[in-house]
Amino acid sequence: MTETVVLVVDDRTVDLGKLAEFVQSVGDVSVNGAVLTLQRGDEHCYVVEVSDPEVDGIFEDWPEVQVPKSPSAIFSVDYRAPDLVVALVHSIAQRCSLTVDTNYGQVVSGGGVAPDMLRPM
Repeated sequence: MTETVVLVVDDRTVDLGKLAEFVQSVGDVSVNGAVLTLQRGDEHCYVVEVSDPEVDGIFEDWPEVQVPKSPSAIFSVDYRAPDLVVALVHSIAQRCSLTVDTNYGQVVSGGGVAPDMLRPM
């Protein structure tokens, strides 16, 4: 079963190409059409840009103070390996500000993400 997290990058100019540059040190990166694939050993994750956050209900459960006021680049990450996603997020967080919705009831800054936050409780 795959899990999903949402990444909200404070810089609207960030796209899959820039994300690929940001995470090159984490593993093998490829962008095929609308999907970025990151692979490290047997672990992979897949990143897609969210085109309409309102339709997708991205901010429905977020505390109002954490919903971005300015335009943001929003990505959905499907994964099975929490450690790989943490490495991806931390690599992005070194280059720009981002917020992560763990899908387990936490909305945290990118630098604060830990593997335990990405597993069912």
